[in-house]
Amino acid sequence: MGRALALLLLALPRALAQTVSCDAADLLFDFSDPGPLQTLTVGGESYYVANLASYLLLLSGTSPMRFLPTQVVGGSGGRVACTLTTYTFGGFGGTLCGAGTTRCFRVSHVTGSLPVPGDWQGRLYVLVQVASGNATSHVPTPTLLSAVPDGRGLASVGPFTFFTPAQLWIYYFLELSPTDAFPSLPAQGVLTLTYSLQNN
Repeated sequence: MGRALALLLLALPRALAQTVSCDAADLLFDFSDPGPLQTLTVGGESYYVANLASYLLLLSGTSPMRFLPTQVVGGSGGRVACTLTTYTFGGFGGTLCGAGTTRCFRVSHVTGSLPVPGDWQGRLYVLVQVASGNATSHVPTPTLLSAVPDGRGLASVGPFTFFTPAQLWIYYFLELSPTDAFPSLPAQGVLTLTYSLQNN
């Protein structure tokens, strides 16, 4: 009995570790892709998927447009789905993300480039929806990723409750204007994003 209890106590820290599992890391924006015009609805709004047809539609208009990735590599529905589990209370986060008894889920690193004039960081937007579990989105509407506070803190995640981990759906949008002209086609780029749950 004593040996079994000791083994259980040794296993607890590992069993109670936080986990982050996302189905995709790479975002492909390919404005030379020959696919047909395609829209997806996010937060009640329709957005075009990035390809040649949607780029030509942009050029025929006068207003900026935001495009979903041509492909979220490994994901589905134009989004990144992340499942988060934490069994312990936080309280060591930023002023918003990870405040109180929660932990902060954030974009920890971004690599790659996009084929747009100027700095793509001023064009990449993010929106996070809580699909289930004990979490609060800090970007419920499209927001520049570079402007998300607390070091790109996307959501606060509370302790695992009722055996239901938190599931977040993350959407990314690239904004272009009709005055943006690519020097040549094909025009494509890939961003790779990594995520962290504070203290994981």
